[in-house]
Amino acid sequence: MIPSPIAEKLIRPFIKLSFPLIKNKSFAKLQAKTLYVDEEYFEQYYQDSSKMKLDTLIKILQENMSFAIPHNFSKAQCKILVTVGEKEKGNMKKSAIHLVNSNPNCKGVVLSNIGHGVSLANPKFFNRFVEEWMKEANYQMAR
Repeated sequence: MIPSPIAEKLIRPFIKLSFPLIKNKSFAKLQAKTLYVDEEYFEQYYQDSSKMKLDTLIKILQENMSFAIPHNFSKAQCKILVTVGEKEKGNMKKSAIHLVNSNPNCKGVVLSNIGHGVSLANPKFFNRFVEEWMKEANYQMAR
């Protein structure tokens, strides 16, 4: 949520240099582990990521680095759950705080002992957590 113009400009040259690693299975395994892609799904992850074109990856990363909160976000009237992993990078935690502070309907939660990707790392927990939050949010709205 906090755009990084410098990082956005460095993406193209860095990705051009490191792009050949995308087809390296050992590198893909490290990446998959970071993203909580388990062995069951690794081969599909590897096949899909190896087919990615250089310009597509650059565009995705540039979009991620330039994303900002939409100007109308403060007017959203629905309940909004913002989660961030305790082990995530500082900019992700700052972004979560920024989101929560940008709309009074936001509830921020720091999830313990996890980095980025709790929905893949522990889908049963994540789904149950979101379901309970939705029930609680609906209950509070009905009151």
